[in-house]
Amino acid sequence: MWTTTGQYFDPGMDYYEQKYQEQILKNLKKKAHSFGLELLPISQDTQNAPSTQTLVT
Repeated sequence: MWTTTGQYFDPGMDYYEQKYQEQILKNLKKKAHSFGLELLPISQDTQNAPSTQTLVT
C-alpha cells in the first residue's frame, strides 16, 4: 500500500548498475587514499598498447 498519491517509477536496471559502480569506485578511492595512494584512470593509449613490462623466460 502506498502512503502517497504519487505513482511508482522504476528507473531500470541500468540506473542501479551505474549507482553500484559509482559506489564501488568511491569505496576503492577511499581505501587507496588510506594507503597513501591515488587512483588514476587508464588512458586509451595505455589501454591499447602492449605492456612494456613482460617477463621473459
